[in-house]
Amino acid sequence: MVLALVVLVGGLVFVRFRLTGDGHGSPVGAPSGRRVSSQGAAPDVLTASSASPSARARAGVAASSAAAPPFLEPTGAVVSPSPAPSAGSRVGGRVGGRAQATGVPVAPRPSGPVLGLSATTVDLGAVDSTWRLDLRGEGTAAVDVVVGTTPAWLAVVPKERRVDPGANVPLMITLNRSTAPVGPVDVTVPVAAENGVGGADVRITASVDGSPRITAVTNAPDSVVRSGCGPSPSPGADPARSTVTVTAEDGTGIFAVELAATLPGGQSQDLAMSLGPQSGDRSTWTAALTASQDTGTITYSVTVTDLNGRHSQASGSLAVLPCPTN
Repeated sequence: MVLALVVLVGGLVFVRFRLTGDGHGSPVGAPSGRRVSSQGAAPDVLTASSASPSARARAGVAASSAAAPPFLEPTGAVVSPSPAPSAGSRVGGRVGGRAQATGVPVAPRPSGPVLGLSATTVDLGAVDSTWRLDLRGEGTAAVDVVVGTTPAWLAVVPKERRVDPGANVPLMITLNRSTAPVGPVDVTVPVAAENGVGGADVRITASVDGSPRITAVTNAPDSVVRSGCGPSPSPGADPARSTVTVTAEDGTGIFAVELAATLPGGQSQDLAMSLGPQSGDRSTWTAALTASQDTGTITYSVTVTDLNGRHSQASGSLAVLPCPTN
């Protein structure tokens, strides 16, 4: 019985410990690295070899930085680490390990003279009369510009006829609204390279309003007395003066209203009328006519000019009476 108990205890001891190279027992499951005894340390203390995983290896962290082992993605697939890019090299949009924007290649210039335009459509609307486009030298040689024919009231003129490579030259477009046809304007003008390729047809559109409309011309009072008749019976009033009032309408706006009068003795008066009340397209203008010492009739005309340079005229008259008798 005692003998059987001794055998059982001996077997358990053999399983718990195994003999190492130097004859000491090592716990089962301990690191299998070679023991290294340091001075002052007990010979039974284990020190991890530099070639062996450290204790962090048990948490899944590699101990060697020279070559990283494959790792598992969440899907379980094995992914080999990509080789580190060399300094200054471009790999997958990264330079030196940092994300960098991929450079956009610049296309070389076409060979020879090539003409480009900054735009091919121009809308002057109801007000604008001038516009600028840019002619561009897009080739490797200078290009000469030729512009097609235009109506007399439309000008399309390059500032310079030759455009050097890489240069921009203004192309000026001018609409003469005072002579252009009333209504919508739609004109296409070809702009081409005389000695090369490129260019385009430029479409120019606009809306041209007609002449201003004079809706009323009045003068108050409608008769005056000749000058030099003495003081007026009404304080502050001049019996030899009448105020002319003009009402006009124009969609683009009135630029000026002028009054030209001829007096009974042949003298003339030219007056710039002053702007009064206005609302929307309608405006009111006034000027004062003063009679000379001659009796008879003052005739006058008013000229209304809008912002497009278009004119409209209207006329009126008033009587010049002799001095009143007491």
